[in-house]
Amino acid sequence: MTIARGRKSGTLYKTEGACHLIAVAMNENPNLWHRRLGHMSEKGMRIMHSKGKLPSLQSLEFDMCEDCILGKQKRVSFQRSGRIPKKERLELVHSDVWGPTTVSSIGGKRYFVTFIDDHSRKVWTYFLKNKLEVFEAFKIWKAMVENET
Repeated sequence: MTIARGRKSGTLYKTEGACHLIAVAMNENPNLWHRRLGHMSEKGMRIMHSKGKLPSLQSLEFDMCEDCILGKQKRVSFQRSGRIPKKERLELVHSDVWGPTTVSSIGGKRYFVTFIDDHSRKVWTYFLKNKLEVFEAFKIWKAMVENET
């Protein structure tokens, strides 16, 4: 079976005539063709079929493609109505440690830790030389917040 004819031009082979995708393989599985065509939409496959490019396909109905679903996911914003604000300070604290940075600060700090009190939404940041200082920074921060009036 001849798939294509062409002539060599430098390091390329240039083919002549119409390109028919179906000439490569006779397969009636629309899911396989969906993947072969780069996860083309059902609408796009219908257009190709109507132009005679996929004549062996009897049905263009294919299953939900997990790769397409994951590739087109959007982040859904969180509902504010479901969030219950905390009534007291330190009832819930959010924290994050970041680092090491490639360039240290003038004081030689390469990390920082943040503390966010959920009640007040106030943010504190402490700069650290290493991760071992995180717990000490937390104790200092907690004592300071407890002593605030």
